[in-house]
Amino acid sequence: MNLRSDKTIKWSSEVDPYEILHSLPDAVFTTDHQMRINYFNLAASTITGFKPQEALGMYCKDVLKSDTCETECPIKKALDSNENIFNIESVITTVTGEQITILISASLLSDSSGYVVGYMHVFRDISPIKKIMSDLEISINNLAERNVELDNTLKELKSTQKQLLHAQKMESMGTLAGGIAHDFNNLLSGILGYASLLKIKIDPDRLIYKYADTIEQSAVKASKLTQQLLAFSRGGNYQAQVINLNRVIEETLHILERTIFKKIQISKSLDSDLWTVEADPSQIEQVLMNLAINACDAMPTGGKLTVTTENFHLDDSNGYIEAIPGNYVKMSISDTGEGIPEGIQSKIFDPFFSTKGKEKGTGLGLAVVYGIVKNHGGYINLKSAPAKGTTFEIILPMSDKTEETTDIVTELKVKGGRETILLVDDEEVLRSLGQEILIQNGYTVFLASNGIEAIQLYEKQEGNIDLVVLDMIMPKMDGLETYKHLKEMNPSLKILITSGYSHDSQSHKEFRNGIEGFIQKPYKIDTLTKKVREVLDMNR
Repeated sequence: MNLRSDKTIKWSSEVDPYEILHSLPDAVFTTDHQMRINYFNLAASTITGFKPQEALGMYCKDVLKSDTCETECPIKKALDSNENIFNIESVITTVTGEQITILISASLLSDSSGYVVGYMHVFRDISPIKKIMSDLEISINNLAERNVELDNTLKELKSTQKQLLHAQKMESMGTLAGGIAHDFNNLLSGILGYASLLKIKIDPDRLIYKYADTIEQSAVKASKLTQQLLAFSRGGNYQAQVINLNRVIEETLHILERTIFKKIQISKSLDSDLWTVEADPSQIEQVLMNLAINACDAMPTGGKLTVTTENFHLDDSNGYIEAIPGNYVKMSISDTGEGIPEGIQSKIFDPFFSTKGKEKGTGLGLAVVYGIVKNHGGYINLKSAPAKGTTFEIILPMSDKTEETTDIVTELKVKGGRETILLVDDEEVLRSLGQEILIQNGYTVFLASNGIEAIQLYEKQEGNIDLVVLDMIMPKMDGLETYKHLKEMNPSLKILITSGYSHDSQSHKEFRNGIEGFIQKPYKIDTLTKKVREVLDMNR
């Protein structure tokens, strides 16, 4: 802007004050004592919609149509008391009927002698500001809601992380337990096998026969402990059948009713249209028995044990960590007992963890339950609080088969043979035991301590071997790799697998449907001889 240097502007003489008022962005109008408008600037005209010449002579209330005009006007009241008033918020209605919010101030107009001749009103449209403030308030409220949602999400994530860490810990402990059980089964196989051999070679009337029998029975009992460890590690026996859980529950509860504390009431609510599942009935019975016994222990003075079943659709909102959405059958076991303190809920499925004391339990009950459920592709949830009881929820995948499996038991008569067998096992005790058992039954036996030896020996025999008895866990070359090499050499070769893990365990998943036979360690003499004969007689 260029400033004029040759002349000084005299605002009072050269610029009309009304022009100044017309140029203001704020609305300005003046009234007389009766609140009739005698001046109305352009901003006032823009806001209200009245032209300046239209507004002249009209009463203030007829132009502004303010909500404050419906009662006694606070501005008029203040001005009548010779007081100025500032920033009164009011809603006015324009010529077009639009309602807008204004902020209005009013002051007294006096002449040179101090006499009040009228009033000046100044107002501005604050509707945009109100809109911004309203939007801001909505945003603040939305943000507060989002903060609550975020807080809940963080809590859920922490809970999920805790459950995932627990699942990882359980997986690691399962691997450890499975490894221990596998090695223990190898030891038990030797003990059980040689004890059985002693019984065969000794007169039953001799005292030493009783010793051998005691060793055999002790080994059998010890093998049950390893089966519990394997069940926890998801490596135990799992003979799937198509079953209706209601039938297994009815049979199990029938046993419980005769054995549990009489002051404990058993209640059941079983879905009459329950879907079938593919499961091992004996293992499901074990799950139910373990949970029921725990529930009864939590109600020493009596209470109520409730078992329910229902068809259950799992989606992402059901709260089962790592679960695959789909159709499941849910079995719930509830008690009205003491409840499980939150501090130990993350430990209850750990093997050997128990709150009952050494004299009342091994701490394997819930660990076995966890392993069996996982082994069946299911999931387990715990809901418990002190003094509010406990509920275990178990879901198992629905089967697409509706007819239950009918058990057909056939007894295989033990007999020997003249075939040649290659026995592969890294445990010298088990090689010697197997060799002696098979030779006594008329077989010719070759021995190998690992997979590499087995392949080399099979190549030298050039197809003279009729059956390979192959251990799974071995150094240098494991059973799976050895199995593949032997099958490449002779696809029709019959192979009988032996292992401390079950045929349905994760470690055997690559060929569980392709092998000719399987024996889980530890095994008795007649178990080995029956299975050997059964595999040799296949496809004859």
